[in-house]
Amino acid sequence: MTVIITAAVFIIALVLFNLIIRRMKAPKVSSSFYKEQSSPPAEKKDPGADFKKILDTLIKLNLLIRTDRDFSMDLILKIESIIDDLKALIPDMITRYPGETLTYELKKIGGTHLFKTVKEYLDLSLNSRQIQRQAFEKTIESLHDVCKRSRQIVDNNETAEFKTMAHFLEGKFS
Repeated sequence: MTVIITAAVFIIALVLFNLIIRRMKAPKVSSSFYKEQSSPPAEKKDPGADFKKILDTLIKLNLLIRTDRDFSMDLILKIESIIDDLKALIPDMITRYPGETLTYELKKIGGTHLFKTVKEYLDLSLNSRQIQRQAFEKTIESLHDVCKRSRQIVDNNETAEFKTMAHFLEGKFS
C-alpha cells in the first residue's frame, strides 16, 4: 500500500514539475496586454466608427419613415430635418469636443433616442397614431429645437453652455 501511495505522489510531482517547466518556457506577456484585453470595448471606440453606427441608424430611420404609407409628409420633413442636423452636428462635436457631455447626449439622440421614438409611434395602429400625434409632434419639435440650439452653441463656441445643455438633454431625453 505504501508503494502505491509513493508512486501516486511521485507521478503527481512529475506532472506538476512538467507544468511548471512549460509555464517557465512560455513567452512572457506584459501586464498591459491583459489590461487591454480586459478593458471594455467602449473605451477603445474609434470616433469614425462611432459616427458610422449613428449614421447607419439615421439612414434606417429615414428608410422607415419613407416606406410607411400612412406617415404624413409634414412629419417626414421634420424628422429628415433633424436627421440632417444630426448628420452635420455630430461629426463636428466628435472632432472638436470629444469628451464633452453634450457630445455624448447628441450621439445618444442620433444613435438611439430619435429612432426609438419614431419607431414606437410607427408601431401604433392608425387610430392610436391619431390620438398620440400631438404628443409625438411636440417631441419631434423639441428634438428639432435641441439640434438647432446645439448647432448655435457649437458655431459660437459657447463652451460654458455645453454642460447646461447636456444636463437639460439628459433630464429630458434619458
